[in-house]
Amino acid sequence: MRLLAPIFSLIILGTLGGGILFTYVLTHPQVPKVVVTIREGATVNDINKLLREKGVLTEDIPQNLEGYLFPDTYEFFVPSDAAALETKFRENFNQKVRTIIPVGSNEEDLKEILTKASLVEKEVPDSFERKIVAGIMMKRLKNNIPLQIDASLCYGKDSPCFPITESDKKVSSPFNTYLYRGLPPHPISNPGIDAVLAVLNPVATPYWFYLSDPKSKKTIFSKTLDEHNSNVVKYLNTTN
Repeated sequence: MRLLAPIFSLIILGTLGGGILFTYVLTHPQVPKVVVTIREGATVNDINKLLREKGVLTEDIPQNLEGYLFPDTYEFFVPSDAAALETKFRENFNQKVRTIIPVGSNEEDLKEILTKASLVEKEVPDSFERKIVAGIMMKRLKNNIPLQIDASLCYGKDSPCFPITESDKKVSSPFNTYLYRGLPPHPISNPGIDAVLAVLNPVATPYWFYLSDPKSKKTIFSKTLDEHNSNVVKYLNTTN
């Protein structure tokens, strides 16, 4: 953070014997601040771009903090260095997220929770539907079935992400959950509390598949691949 030069203020205290009593007081001008809201599901790149636009950043926040920059409204000094920002984000993350993580969880457990929550955050907006999707995700992981999550493809794809193409699904990337089984190597966004809670409280259902209806924004669930393929044609007007 830059240091601003001090200013001297002359303050008149009163009079004594016809003379004026005064003193010099050392003061500092107020360091400018800005209020910034980080939305749920924003990536590190999104946050760096926003903070640069607001005049906050002097250097980018590192990519390895993906998932750990808790979405919230913050007040930052203008400008601030990355270390100061990381401290503020870490303190808020510890207060808001770590307090709801199951007791006994280690850092790898936390990373896995955040990775799952980051996928749920980007895929589904509704709170209860998120719990159903979290349940489908857990079931697929347990049975070694690819997650096939579009949002993970988007993380490694240049904008715009949609529509997802068949060639996208064949790209050799650790974030391609169509091509590779298991979770991506790290979170794909910075999830909010609602997504984290969905992952911590998944709902068991007979569903194995889902898609998002672009018109209603509702999530359409399917029990079988045939049912899912029919829903793809019905809601997405395409073929799987």
